[in-house]
Amino acid sequence: MTRHYSVLGVGLGPFNLSAAALLAPHTQTISSLFVEQKPRFAWHPGLLLDDAKMQTSYLKDMVTAVDPTSPYTFINYLVKTKKFYPFTARGEQTVSRLEFSDYMAWVAHQLPNTQFDTPVVNITPHGSGFAVNTPHGQLTCDHLILGTGTQPFMPECAEPFVGEQVFHASELALRQPDLRGKNVVIVGGGQTGADVFQHLFDGEFGKVAHIDWISRRPNLQGLDENPFTDQYFMPDYAEQFHGLDPKVKHTQLAQQKLASDGITENCLQGLYQRLYHDKYVRRSPSWWRLLPGQTLTGMQSHPSGYQLTTTATLTGDSATVDADVVILCTGFSRALPQCLDTLRDCLELDDKDRPNVNAHYRVKMREGYAQALYMMNVGTHCHGIIEPQLSLAAWRAATIINAISGTPLYDIAHHHGLLDWTLAASTSSTAKMQKVAGW
Repeated sequence: MTRHYSVLGVGLGPFNLSAAALLAPHTQTISSLFVEQKPRFAWHPGLLLDDAKMQTSYLKDMVTAVDPTSPYTFINYLVKTKKFYPFTARGEQTVSRLEFSDYMAWVAHQLPNTQFDTPVVNITPHGSGFAVNTPHGQLTCDHLILGTGTQPFMPECAEPFVGEQVFHASELALRQPDLRGKNVVIVGGGQTGADVFQHLFDGEFGKVAHIDWISRRPNLQGLDENPFTDQYFMPDYAEQFHGLDPKVKHTQLAQQKLASDGITENCLQGLYQRLYHDKYVRRSPSWWRLLPGQTLTGMQSHPSGYQLTTTATLTGDSATVDADVVILCTGFSRALPQCLDTLRDCLELDDKDRPNVNAHYRVKMREGYAQALYMMNVGTHCHGIIEPQLSLAAWRAATIINAISGTPLYDIAHHHGLLDWTLAASTSSTAKMQKVAGW
């Protein structure tokens, strides 16, 4: 039997979870359902390592920024799970990924508009909306919100060897590999690489024989988290960024990389202290190497394991590293999910096969199609470094909900931060107009 909803969400990661939580109080006026193929909520379960910390404040949860009185806030989670006072006594500003994941699961499984164990086979236009086909029947909707997440990125040279001994870091905690006596190579110099190195160094998966940590970055680079950098993660910056020229956006994203993809200060301090104690106090035989400024350029297998080829950024020289196990901390890529294959001809995609997303996160459709499709976490090229981050999850979800409802269900008007981005944006627009006019 076909069921119809005003809003249908596909995927239940953090971003669609935020939209579901903010729509839950309005089910009488906007019917909604968010479906997920997994049987239970899971947020990168393979990366939920014991000591991994959030880089985002717990106040930037699913709802607080736009609805602090919601029953789905992180603070209410602490109260309802009877740990508010123990939590406040911790003396820490950050929370673990494990605890934040538990909070999101707590939200997901009490919402009235979520449905798990519901994979989506395909999506097709249906009148002015969409038909979403699942093994349990067809769902139709007026508005579709897609939040299916990202896919692990594998270096091309490593792809032929992916398996039991060569795998992406997003699988580590699920695999629980026995690494006793193994030579392990970690590839990737961001926060995930640091977390994996730390856990291997501490013997989380057994005492390894040797660790090589390869990174193309010039050093172990810290997260740029000063209060002015945090201005990038505010609505006023996101709004002005969307209106910039694509070439300017590309330059800005490159300059801001460490604002979202560096290693936290606490993690770097902990690593340095471990390594100093091991090398200079314990005087341990050399069993680990940090190899910055090295790009993985080749890989081949041999009877006893794998040989990786690296190229030095500064000199161009090549070197080889042997491994029994290779853990790829190489991030994630964005690609249109398979369930959208039947919609590809309806979407306006750029030369890199990316959808064009407007200021309200609505995907631009080709001529002849007017359906309302909203997409989460696909528009870094449109909205900037905030796109994959949790910082503005609630604000973005409220932006989409307001656009769908046609009325401001949530007050997302905001105070501007300490930096005035509007002058830069208006100056850029003026210069563009002058160039066109020949001034």
